Amino acid sequence: MEYFPITKTESGFHVENVPDAVKLIRLDDSKSRRLADLTLHKADLEFADNCLIGINGVPKDTRVVREALWRCAITHYIKCFGDSRVRFRLSADRIYKGEPPEALEVFQYFRALRNKHVVHDENPYSQSIPCAAVNKGNKPYKIEKVLCFAAHVDVLGQDNYSNLKLLIDKALAWVVSEFDTCCSAVTKELEKQSHEELLQRDEVTYSKPTVEDMSRNRRKKT
Repeated sequence: MEYFPITKTESGFHVENVPDAVKLIRLDDSKSRRLADLTLHKADLEFADNCLIGINGVPKDTRVVREALWRCAITHYIKCFGDSRVRFRLSADRIYKGEPPEALEVFQYFRALRNKHVVHDENPYSQSIPCAAVNKGNKPYKIEKVLCFAAHVDVLGQDNYSNLKLLIDKALAWVVSEFDTCCSAVTKELEKQSHEELLQRDEVTYSKPTVEDMSRNRRKKT
């Protein structure tokens, strides 16, 4: 899976480092749409990985920043395995097939951590217990203060960090391999067409999203 910068020209888009390319044509078959989804999965996984790397560069006493990077890493990793309406989801069973059974157990742990603690507040990892401080009875009132006892489990430890890093690395490797396989299949199909047929295809266009696009789905998955 290589990276090629694409620049905007007066006539369209140009792929850098591919000097013989004369036109960037749009693809819209099922395999090509899978390529698009794999690219977005790769971006999320790389972001999650970079968040983990970023934690190591933040002083341990900067708790908020470290926790923010940690939660972002978990969220973007599990996002790839979620039930999206517009892109196919990665399968933990396929990606971690052949790995020790602990791999799927750890995956389930992080998915529950994301769903029940990081994004939604549902499990006992965060607790708030209302209580009242009662005095000795030598005052005209009995309640000194009404307050809440709050407790939050710290899950950013070395074991969890290492486990998430391993899961992300394995998922990234699978996505890159799947992307390369899919590219080969798409290339094989395109090579069956004549040069003239290929050049008659629509050129790639891009429209910058607007505020109105915020609540709209990009496209439905097929």
